[in-house]
Amino acid sequence: MVWTAIIIAVAYQFFVILPAIVVHGMMPDMSIIVLSGIANVLTVMAVYGYLKVQGVADEVAEPGDMNLIVVLIAVAAAIVAIALTTFLAGLLATMFGPQGLSVSDGFTHQLQTASRAELFFTIVLVAPFAEEFIYRGLVMGVLLARGWAPLPAAGLSAVIFALQHIQYGWIGILVVLVYGVMLGLLRVASGGLFLPIMAHFFINLISLTM
Repeated sequence: MVWTAIIIAVAYQFFVILPAIVVHGMMPDMSIIVLSGIANVLTVMAVYGYLKVQGVADEVAEPGDMNLIVVLIAVAAAIVAIALTTFLAGLLATMFGPQGLSVSDGFTHQLQTASRAELFFTIVLVAPFAEEFIYRGLVMGVLLARGWAPLPAAGLSAVIFALQHIQYGWIGILVVLVYGVMLGLLRVASGGLFLPIMAHFFINLISLTM
């Protein structure tokens, strides 16, 4: 099941991006950002269905602690993570040049042409839920069940998570790696996905408004 989880996690972005590109080619008036969000939802539903057949869906999707305190912790974690990664990105850009902060032209165009509502739907609402389910739920869940310690499990899931964000430069990928490790540790600390989903939600929300 470990290799199955890793293969699904690695292929996940292809399941999202390729259908969105194909549909956008046939229906160019539809925002590719929205299409990506819809493809995200359908992909997670398909993976959940597969896991349900395997009898492990409930364990993968375990929410853990769910209360107001957890939400407040998520807000604090998001603020700390953004402050830390902003400092790290600035330091690395100063040392090695700003090229590492570059974003692909295609992704920049998608962001610039999408409406705020479309960005909110895909980046703030859908992405945190979908990505946490895949990386912290499926990948980390399988690794922890196989006896992996929390930090290595969080680290491996974070590496896969970061490498899926190739639209960013190398500094951006490192930033995503830091986020991934933090979200993985939050998953362990809270016993499930609710806390990392909420922290991811606030990270994306704050980043979108900056």
